Amino acid sequence: MQVQVSVEGVNDIEKEAELRSLHSWLQSDRHTRRLAAPQLGAVDPPIPGAQGSVIDVLSLVLGSAFNAASLALSLISWRATRPQQPILTVRRPDGTTVEINTGSPEEARALLERLGLE
Repeated sequence: MQVQVSVEGVNDIEKEAELRSLHSWLQSDRHTRRLAAPQLGAVDPPIPGAQGSVIDVLSLVLGSAFNAASLALSLISWRATRPQQPILTVRRPDGTTVEINTGSPEEARALLERLGLE
């Protein structure tokens, strides 16, 4: 399954910085890197003539062994390192979304299970 994670409530520059930080966090965890394949990207295609796209989403292709609990723990652990714990929106390709704005791994896991990440 593929999901996208975005950061809410910050400007574009802060959003890109937070997503880069989250990407580095996930890449540094061997288990997550192997089973979730995190990649930075853009929701919208690049504007013709622009130097590149604004990074506004982190895509994760989740392996079957990477479930809601694993993703919740990774996201909550990263949020705990941030001075302004940003709200994260996790979106499935069908448009189903959940917002992670809690510090509780149990609450985050329950939210992510609504996406079918069990």
